[in-house]
Amino acid sequence: MYINMNKIIALGAGILLIAGSMGCQRRNKAKERVRAEREKWEASLPDSLKAVERQTDSLKSELQALNNSLDAMVHTFDYVDNPREVEGYYIAGAWKAAYPLKSTGLIARITKSENLELIATLAGGAHFDRLRVEANGQKAETSVVPHDQALNYRMTGLNTVCFSDSAATSCARLIAENNGDDINIIYFDGDRRTGTLSYPKQSQSVMMSTWNLYEVISRIARDERMIPMLAKKGAIINQKIQQIESREQR
Repeated sequence: MYINMNKIIALGAGILLIAGSMGCQRRNKAKERVRAEREKWEASLPDSLKAVERQTDSLKSELQALNNSLDAMVHTFDYVDNPREVEGYYIAGAWKAAYPLKSTGLIARITKSENLELIATLAGGAHFDRLRVEANGQKAETSVVPHDQALNYRMTGLNTVCFSDSAATSCARLIAENNGDDINIIYFDGDRRTGTLSYPKQSQSVMMSTWNLYEVISRIARDERMIPMLAKKGAIINQKIQQIESREQR
């Protein structure tokens, strides 16, 4: 069969030309999309700056209210700065006289670095490394604190453990949210149940006060971190707006 090479070459060139044209169109459309998206983003910057300013004003107002609440609450707490402790802490005045505990019990304190700690004790010689809080069909458990850690120490007839992570915070929250109801504290050594405590109503009330103070302190710390971050974000947006205005004036 005779093949006309000139026709084949022309056909191939045509195909390449069409493909190149389509590729060019796709690239142009992509560039248009990018340009349109950038223009949309630039047009949204003033609104973004206003949103940051509103959020900042809202946080400042909230921070003022929180500080007022803190002033009203903290007078029932004592700040203890014991050189034998890693850091100072706030403890409810109702608990200070009884701390360190000398019998089975559970109290809470708030450290200078804004962490909530549960201090639990079990008298009678039994040991424990974990707690479970039960209230109204709900339960929360601490993490395990092994005996070889400094936060789990034993004296004659008394085992004391300090729980200080998010699991401990959940236990304190459960007690605070069920203040006035029947609350049981279960002590475990590994998987073995070694003690129980029907948490006294008076202690529940003090735990709720401690939890409320902890929440206020935590929210203050959060707002104090957020406000400088928003200021930095606002400054960046404002700088970008000025750059755009300068470019348009040229």
